Amino acid sequence: MIRVHTNAGQHEEALALYSLMRRRGITPNNYTFPFVFKACSSRSWISEGKSVHLDVVKTGFDSDMYVEAALLDMYAKCGEIDNGRKVFDEMSTRDLVCWTAMITAYEQSERPAESLSLFCQMQLEGFVADLVAIVTVASAVGQLADLKKAQSVHCHSIHNRFIEDVNVANSIVAMYSRCGEVESARTVFDCVNEKDVISWNSMLSGYSQNGNATEALSLFDAMLASGIEPTSVTALIVVSSCAYLGSLCQARKIHEFVLGSRMEVDTTLWNAIIDMYAKCGDLATAMQIFNSRPVNERDVSSWNVMLSGYGMHGLGGESLNLFASMQEAGVQPNHITFTCLLSACSHAGLVDEGRKLFGDMRKKLFVNPLVKHYVCMVDLFGRAGLLEEAHALIAEMPLEPTDEIWGALLGACRIHRNAELGEVAAKNLFQLEDKHTGYFVLLSNIYAASSKWHEVRKLRQDLKSKGMKKAAAFSVIEWGKEVHGFHTADQTHPEFLEVYRKVESLVVELRMAGYVPDTSCVLHDVEEEDKENLLNFHSEKLAVAFGIMKIEVGLPLHVTKNLRVCNDCHSALKFVSYTEKRKIIVRDANRFHHFENGLCSCNDYW
Repeated sequence: MIRVHTNAGQHEEALALYSLMRRRGITPNNYTFPFVFKACSSRSWISEGKSVHLDVVKTGFDSDMYVEAALLDMYAKCGEIDNGRKVFDEMSTRDLVCWTAMITAYEQSERPAESLSLFCQMQLEGFVADLVAIVTVASAVGQLADLKKAQSVHCHSIHNRFIEDVNVANSIVAMYSRCGEVESARTVFDCVNEKDVISWNSMLSGYSQNGNATEALSLFDAMLASGIEPTSVTALIVVSSCAYLGSLCQARKIHEFVLGSRMEVDTTLWNAIIDMYAKCGDLATAMQIFNSRPVNERDVSSWNVMLSGYGMHGLGGESLNLFASMQEAGVQPNHITFTCLLSACSHAGLVDEGRKLFGDMRKKLFVNPLVKHYVCMVDLFGRAGLLEEAHALIAEMPLEPTDEIWGALLGACRIHRNAELGEVAAKNLFQLEDKHTGYFVLLSNIYAASSKWHEVRKLRQDLKSKGMKKAAAFSVIEWGKEVHGFHTADQTHPEFLEVYRKVESLVVELRMAGYVPDTSCVLHDVEEEDKENLLNFHSEKLAVAFGIMKIEVGLPLHVTKNLRVCNDCHSALKFVSYTEKRKIIVRDANRFHHFENGLCSCNDYW
């Protein structure tokens, strides 16, 4: 009866029967305990599990291998991994199941190094890994992101023909993806003859995790063509790829697919769809979907997603109003809530509101600020030009400043061209993180703005000696069913000559309307005329020119850029929105800019 209830998922009934059995004076045996432990582990009832463990010792079954294996599994699943290891070490005999259970327990507890160490020890003791062990080891290697170990696991799977099993193949696809080796993951994926939905999800997730959003959407189309029915997990991955790419056309397509499918749209997927629309520039639709959900079905993540959406669009006031509604609804804010709110205040220049909110976190809402909240506050003060206040906050922090903290201060120094404090921030920053290209570029930009070309050359030489490269600016725009991408001064696009001519004609019109190029944005020691030419062909200007050429008048132009929009492009796009009577929505690395009638939604504060 205990077995029947346990296997049926009726764990309380199973434990109640066990208690009744003990009260009746009936002694359990090695057949009873594994099912009782299974019931305990299914609900993480660790106190009940420990009581049953005591019964095991009292009845003398603590040396039975099957009982010990079940006990080990119970401790592992209840998060008591060290107690599980103690049971494992005291076992008189161990079979492959016991070894695999302990290896899996470490992997699931995100202690991959110990999982792999135990796997090696198992092999030294003469045990040959089975399919389950290999799946676990592949996951552990993926957590470590160790490419050499990943290749070793792959070779071992081929040698023992484990790779023919779809579960092993799927785990190796996921392993390579987590190691950043997407091409190897795709090679393994393509070799799987009978792909299941997990195969497709693993490869889709690999593309999404590594920033290959376009490839993920293309693979999703191939999945549909194969006849495999997507699950809600598939939808989450694809929605995330759309959000990363900023493709509104694709976002609408995926949303329609989800609504027309048989999959259940739970709160997690619903939140992801709201986030997707917000990141694709359609905040109105995001809010419409948010409002369509009954208040009692919105969890804290639902509110956080919408708060974040307002923040990235520079609508700090709306974000604070929504937070008030969240409190009225009785939803308890968490750390992410305050990160969204403080970030929204930073993007909107709401210094007093952000300062008050930061103080209220501890005093009224009993939430202790984390490092990420201090990063937001440093960014808030820094953007507003309160650099000394930002620096003082870092000095007063009860937590150890991280590279993100100093990076936020360095970014503020670049905005306000404070080379002296920028050097202080950079000195502390490079002690913590000396291989982040973006930080070197920030300091280089500060030096360039101050015409300290010797320091600029020295920093660039440091970058080169470390084998690091500055990220190239890249902007994309949708036209029809395709996404067109442009690098700065790009000559690879099939229509680059026409695009260049359009840019040149636009510049003439802009100058007549009063546009003056901001050559301080050119961070190279060249002549003034050359600086103006370099500015003309920034990636976002090329994308906008292409959009004006191709997209019907009256429709907005949606551009996504991987880096921050420079001051000159920001000024130029305001003029373009006025002279061409076009609404231009640009998502850069920090936020959204909505250009319309010669103005920007950020009010020139970003």
